[in-house]
Formats: sequence, structure tokens, C-alpha cells
Amino acid sequence: MTGPTPQDEIDRQHAQANKLVEQSQPTPAVRVSDGKEIALRYKTRPVDDLLARGSATLIESATNPQDDDDREDWVVVDEHFPTWNTRGFVDVTALQDLVREGYNQTVPVIPTSVTKSTTTTATESTTTASPNPSTSGSQKRKTFQASDVKSITNLWSEPNAAVHNVAICRPSHDAWGINKIVLVFCDDFLRDIYELPWWHGRDDMRLAVQPILDVLRIPPQRIVRMLLASLPPGVTIPVHHDTGEWVRHTHRVHVPVLVQNPDRVVFQCGVALDSLQRIPCTPGHVFEINNQAKHAVSNCDTDHRVHLILDYVDADFPLLPRILLRPGEKLLQTRRSIDRLENRGSRPTPSFLILGAQKAGTTSLYEYIVQHPLVVPARRRETHCLDWRWNDKLKSVKAQRAWCHKFYLTQELSLHPSCLTGDSTPSYLLDSRRVIPRIRNIFDWPLKFFVMLRNPIRRAESHFAMVTSSEGTPAQLKARGSEWRNKTFREVVHDDMRTMQTHGLIPYWNVDDGVLDIACFDTFVGSPEEDAAYDRYLAQVPLHTGSHSLISRGLYELQLRPWFVAFDPAAFLVMKLEHFRERGVTTAMEAVWKHLDLPCVSIQNEEAKNVRSYDPIADDSMQVYLERFYAPHNERLVSLLGDDAWNQAWCP
Repeated sequence: MTGPTPQDEIDRQHAQANKLVEQSQPTPAVRVSDGKEIALRYKTRPVDDLLARGSATLIESATNPQDDDDREDWVVVDEHFPTWNTRGFVDVTALQDLVREGYNQTVPVIPTSVTKSTTTTATESTTTASPNPSTSGSQKRKTFQASDVKSITNLWSEPNAAVHNVAICRPSHDAWGINKIVLVFCDDFLRDIYELPWWHGRDDMRLAVQPILDVLRIPPQRIVRMLLASLPPGVTIPVHHDTGEWVRHTHRVHVPVLVQNPDRVVFQCGVALDSLQRIPCTPGHVFEINNQAKHAVSNCDTDHRVHLILDYVDADFPLLPRILLRPGEKLLQTRRSIDRLENRGSRPTPSFLILGAQKAGTTSLYEYIVQHPLVVPARRRETHCLDWRWNDKLKSVKAQRAWCHKFYLTQELSLHPSCLTGDSTPSYLLDSRRVIPRIRNIFDWPLKFFVMLRNPIRRAESHFAMVTSSEGTPAQLKARGSEWRNKTFREVVHDDMRTMQTHGLIPYWNVDDGVLDIACFDTFVGSPEEDAAYDRYLAQVPLHTGSHSLISRGLYELQLRPWFVAFDPAAFLVMKLEHFRERGVTTAMEAVWKHLDLPCVSIQNEEAKNVRSYDPIADDSMQVYLERFYAPHNERLVSLLGDDAWNQAWCP
């Protein structure tokens, strides 16, 4: 089941749990266990995904063995698949004494649709957000003062938590009316581990939890999430599996703390709906669940049920230094990230630009990037705020920057520096004469750049097919221009080459005969004379139409050169559209995530975007003609990029 569970399904599951307890079926006895943890290789992906791939699924280990007989690297989803395991038993009396006061207080239920908010103010204690703030509602959290705290020993009290601990949103918990005491928490990608004051500043809490850690045989430094949750009576958390990158790297442990009648709490976990196993919820029972499997809990009792829930990583997991939060500190949250209020505004907007080339897969790349939970789309994919939407009336840098920021969710992003955004305007690569000075002036921070390239002949064909197509909205047709509508591909090729010749840009090429003067090429290309000619050519590039520069847009080395002079070449990731086809989207995107300093995620939708079907355009003679023209330029591209992969021939 995808998306929120419908209320009628939740009601059905709760009625089913009630029926189970009303039939006087006691919780099964704890099964004999060796106390071993569930290996993380059983949590690489949700069990539903494993079943969809077949009953036996090969999971690549760190050593990536090639021998299929190495059974340690196989996950077989059957009746022996580990879904939960008893880890031991502890005396939780000390923990009960700490959290008994106020454990059964009623808390307001916040609708799920509201807990996806991103908007907040400096005075709010915390907020949650979806990956796309523009589509979210808003929910302001109350601000509390010390005078609002009625009892400092009631750790469930929201004012007490906000003033003496740190308030944290848990959208699903809020939606179910679950109260919580948060001790340790992390973002979804395990980049920042936060220890809250009621954990790192209270010896009594640490001493009360230590017996649990002793049973688990882990030091506190391996805990990445830990909280106490008070589930109200009559509430069912429906069958689900947990999501987020943290899940596959962590062990999920539950410890019942305050349970009035364990027989009336139905906690189940299993591979499928028809094979859920009931887990005893006796106070002090330390059990681990595979939260990539299906699990659910129903409190059919008349009192709240309190569990300690913690997640920990294996000893070899690389952790960054832990962040000790101050009492009353404010956090700003999205669904997948957490930021301290004091860090707001620390990441400028935007963080990356896809410069081009046109018709080389820039739309697909952008759509892949914004699938990352920490990337927020711009208000529009191609902002053009640095070329034809540039506002010449604005003279100050402050006003120009404010104009460009209107194309991004700038205010929202300033509150969430863990998240980032960017633009994809493929005309920028060619229009360096105008765009580079504007970037350096108003986006004067380290940007990351992407350049997508493609076989220049195939790129030109795609460009011609797009501009001459009669399909599209009126706005699209207007932007493409009509200059090529009644011309052949050959005519447009020659027109652009003659324009380049007029400005002295290709003195080595005979347009009519298709003959290259290699001696002239070697002398001219890369010279100050070429730079001057290129500047003259760019000066006449129109802003009102897309019907221009059919051939010059395929001179990639020439276009990249001024960018590599103006900015650190290390800020650029240059890729070929053919790489995505040859290596697969997931593999190609690994380089993208690394370039953006983002954790790797899987792309959910790998479909190519903005593709167009058209018959072959360049005939055999034009194919040979253009291959001859582009060949020396492609060789210079290889030298510029210094990557052996570029020595491969362009794919058709």
C-alpha cells in the first residue's frame, strides 16, 4: 500500500485487533532466542520490494562477491525471514519512575495534511516540510516560556520539553496523537546526530536506559534515534514499513515501559498481512523488529502504552561528531532534514546551475536531481533569469539578486540549509558573454555547475526537430521562433556556418565544399583572435527566439572554455547523454550526488524527459559533412576534460 492508509482501513485493522483481544487470546509467550541482532542485509529494501523480485534476491555485500554459492549474500524471503527477535529482558523500574508523571495526558491530533508544512518563523519552535515546500500547507507550533512550565518533572509536557529539552516534530506521531520524549534524533540520511538535553545532560536518564544498552551490547555513541512514545488508548498505527535512508543502516529496538495490560496491546510484525506475528509487550521485554517488514500496533486498552524506541548503527558505520543541543534550542525540520535555527541562511540560493547544452538531456538531469529528498525544485525549471528574463532596469546588485531570487523558494530554503535548489537553463552555456558576469556579480558564492553534452550531430537534429515542430503550447511555439519553419536542415546548417564565418569564427572551414584547413585550425583555435571572433558571434545571439546557433551549440570545447576561465573547473561536472544510456541512470547519478555533496539515493522515476520522436534528418552526405567539421573540435574537448571516457566515439 502506498501513500497514507485510508481511515476506513485503519478502522478495520483496529476492529480486527479488538476482536483478537476480546477473544481472550493472550499474548504468546516470548520465543526462545539467542539475543542476536537482525543482520542489516535483511533490511536493504522493503520486504515488498524483495517479494516483487522473487523469493530469493541477491543482495550485494561490501565485498561484492561473484560466487552465487556464497549464501551469506542471499536473502530468502520465506517463513525463516527475520522480522523480529527477542534481545533480552531488563528491569525498567527506574525508567518507569522517570516517565510516569503525565504519561497518559491527552495531546492534540494534528492532521497529516498539515504536518507536511515548511513555512515557519524565527519564533516558532519547529516545523516540518515536504520536499516541495510550494505544495505544502502550514502549521505553526506554539512558543513556550519558562512560566508555561507547570511541572519540571513531567517530561511529557510540551512546554517543559520546549523550554528544558528541544521540541521535535514527528509528523506520523502527531497525526496519531502520540506524545513523546525525544532523547536522540537524526536526519533521514544519518549526517547529523543530535543529542537532546534530557539525554546528554541528565545522569538519571542515562542510568535508567543503560541496562537496555547492556543487553544490546552497544555503547551510547551508536544510538542515532531514541525516544519514548505514549500511544493513546483506542489508537491503531496501521500496517506499514518505515521509510528513509536511515532505516537500512539501523537496528530498530522496542522496549515496553508502561503497559497496563500487555494482553490488550497488539504489536505485530511479519512478511505479509496474512503472516503477521504478535510480539509480547511485557514491560522490560527488549525486542528488535525488522522495520523494513510489515508491522503495526493497536492499543486496545483503556490506558496509554509507553515504549522506549531506539535505533542504532553497526560499529563500523562512520558517524560524524554528535551535536549536543542546548535546552530550549529551536529546530527547523522538513520530512527528511533537520536544521538548527541558528544556522538559517547559511546556504545561499541557488546551489547549482545546469548550463546546457540544449537538447542534450538537461531536462532529464534536472528532473532526476529534484527527486532527491533534499533538493527543492525552483519555481520553474528554466528560470532564464540571467538571460532573456534579466531585468535591465535594476542597477544595484541587491536588487538584481532579489529579482533572480523570485524564481526560487528562497525564503523557505533559507530556513532549511540542509536542503538546496538549482536551475536548469540550457541556453546559459552558449550565452556565456552575458551570463558569466551576471553570475559572478549576484551569485558570488561557490556554485556547482553541470553540463550535459551529446553527439553534436544528434543534438543539432533534435534542436531542428523541436524548433520546426508544430506541436506545443502557444508560448512554446513563440519561444522556439519561426525562422526555420520553411527551411531544410541543410539550409539551416549552412546559415549558421556562414554567420560564424561573417564574424571570423571558423576561417578554417569551407562551407560550400566541406573542407577543413587543419593548419589554419591549429593556429587559430585557442588564440586571442578566436576569442574575439567568438565574442562578436555571441553579441548577435538573439534573446527572442530559439531558432539560432544550430551548429555552434555543438562546439562544446569552445563554449566551455570561458566558463573554465571564469570559475574553478572543479566546480563543473560534464556528462554525456550517452553515459546515462550506457551506464544506467542510477550509476550515472552517483557522480551527480557526489558533485552536490548529497547522499546517494535511488531514482524512483528513470524515464527520460522532454523526448521527441522524429525521422532521421541528416542524410548520409550531411552526416559525413558534419562529422568532418566536428572531429577536430571533439578532439580538443577530450584534451580539455582530460577524461579517458571522452576518447570513446559518440554514440549514434
